[in-house]
Amino acid sequence: MSDILHLGPWYVAHTKPRQESTACQQLLRQDFEVYLPLFKVFKKQRGPARPAGSTVDAARAQAGPGQAAAIAAPGALTAHEPMFPRYLFLRPTRATQSLSVVRSTVGISRLVMFGNQPATLADAAVQAIRQAEALRETATDGQVSPFKPGMSVQIQDSPLAGLQALVQAVSKDRVTLLLTILGRPQTVQVGLGQIMPL
Repeated sequence: MSDILHLGPWYVAHTKPRQESTACQQLLRQDFEVYLPLFKVFKKQRGPARPAGSTVDAARAQAGPGQAAAIAAPGALTAHEPMFPRYLFLRPTRATQSLSVVRSTVGISRLVMFGNQPATLADAAVQAIRQAEALRETATDGQVSPFKPGMSVQIQDSPLAGLQALVQAVSKDRVTLLLTILGRPQTVQVGLGQIMPL
């Protein structure tokens, strides 16, 4: 990429539904600098683990590093989703580069406008978003999980599958549950991936 204009403003593009990653890749091919903020979220994988070479692996490889929106590794409890669904940020890499091609880019719905002018975002604001994204990336599965003390859950994937319980405590990767077994209250510890909210 030649002579990126680091001091230029960022523009805001509105994408088509669930096409943030596609739009990002297309804009990169057109030599724009593009930023798609991703947010680490708790997302228990449904169904059996996918083998290597599956469609998830193919999608991750096609999306490129840092752009695998809403994709999680097999068995993972977290995934990455767009921080601002249907929005991404871009800026030209050359002084002569036109924004007119953005509107017809695959995955883009429109440029966000204020009146007749494209909406812009200062570089400092984008850097603040990058810092928030980096901070969230360091969060553990327990910190991003939706499970909180007092919440009712159902146990899955264990000999106790199907039983209902109350969350008593949440740690980095385990949950302590309070449940009734044979008429007596008992506490058990299970993995975060072995329960689901009721």
